[in-house]
Amino acid sequence: MPLFADISVYHLLNPDWDSHARVHEAWRLSTNFCIFSLGMYLLWAKQKEMLPAILSLCIHFGFFVAAITMPLYGGTSVGEGIREAHTFGVPINVLLFSSMLVIQLTAIVLIVKDKKTKEI
Repeated sequence: MPLFADISVYHLLNPDWDSHARVHEAWRLSTNFCIFSLGMYLLWAKQKEMLPAILSLCIHFGFFVAAITMPLYGGTSVGEGIREAHTFGVPINVLLFSSMLVIQLTAIVLIVKDKKTKEI
């Protein structure tokens, strides 16, 4: 879903973005899609769980690194003139990525518990 949201006038196709910024956005989107594809292959075809979980965690963690460090590089959460969507008083991106992070961390805990149970 983020891929489709980011290939829009709000991100990749935003005419207000510098052309070089759009290259970095295309790079990020394609890299994330490749990591996602590798993770799905490892999970479904190879029945591997931990590596795809960690790869997914890296993508989610990267969002928070970028969001927290915005003051250091002059970033903003939305483009100029665009209203940021909020749910329950929280920016929608933060809410969605936080939810995905909690789900991802829960999955990793369950994978570790399952492996420990199988070892006993």
